[in-house]
Amino acid sequence: MIVAIVDLGTNTFNCSVVDLSCNSFVLLTEFHEYPRLGENGVAYGVLSDEAIERGIESLRVIKEKITPFHCEKVKLIGTSALRNAKNANVFCSKAKELFDFDITIIQGEQEAEYIFLGNNLAFDWGDKTALILDIGGGSNECIICKHDKILWKHSFECGMQRITSAFGLTHPIPCKTKENIYNYLEENFALLTQEIARHKIDLLIGSAGAFDVFRSIYFAQENLPNPDTNAEEIPLKNFDNIIEFLSTKKLDEIESMKGMSIPRAPLLPIAGFIADFVVKRYNIPMLVQSKYSLKEGVMHALMQ
Repeated sequence: MIVAIVDLGTNTFNCSVVDLSCNSFVLLTEFHEYPRLGENGVAYGVLSDEAIERGIESLRVIKEKITPFHCEKVKLIGTSALRNAKNANVFCSKAKELFDFDITIIQGEQEAEYIFLGNNLAFDWGDKTALILDIGGGSNECIICKHDKILWKHSFECGMQRITSAFGLTHPIPCKTKENIYNYLEENFALLTQEIARHKIDLLIGSAGAFDVFRSIYFAQENLPNPDTNAEEIPLKNFDNIIEFLSTKKLDEIESMKGMSIPRAPLLPIAGFIADFVVKRYNIPMLVQSKYSLKEGVMHALMQ
């Protein structure tokens, strides 16, 4: 069965077209669109007119790219920006009218479950107790798990766009702003802090998105080939150096980093702060990037 799965994120629309069977899939194509759906609105529970237009244009591109595959099913999953927007129906109605797309808006707990299922396809972390972190524009999903079991999961509405709405965004980022962001994360991750006290976390699994870029930067900076694997460790010393560079340089310097994804560059320092806070606050000794996330979790569920 040929299926297109589209993760309608707050900043990025991620699309994969796959050939699914009962216990495996073959990736036919994947691509990203960057409509910044939550920009200038996600913190206020609305989608701006400009964001809706950018989102519709991205859906137009997606429709054109997936049409040649004659998909038997198209799954569009709306996350933080759409589930919190009072006018999400405007966007969803236009998507249906123009492209015959039905958008399913999911709650944060379901999003976290899909993210776990996706990462469970990526690699086996064995006996280690892992914290999966998916950094989004609107929300951050955190899942504590061992083997193929979820021990705890939660979606925190403190993603990159919400942070920039609260504290602004300049490049470089002033030390006081960084301090304020870490205090904000301390407050917003209070439930995670309580839960982690019950577990010894052996590794942080950084789920796709920003972590894909951190991985690309790491290998590029070390002049190493980026292997064709679903998961790779990013040494914490190297990760610290990446975060230091991102937070202390101008935007053009960030964009020119080896391994950088230019559309992700403006918000990548904020993603770095979120990941850095989690690693240091909870004394996690190992960081592993995973290529898989929500849309692979939807694939996993469809295969089951």
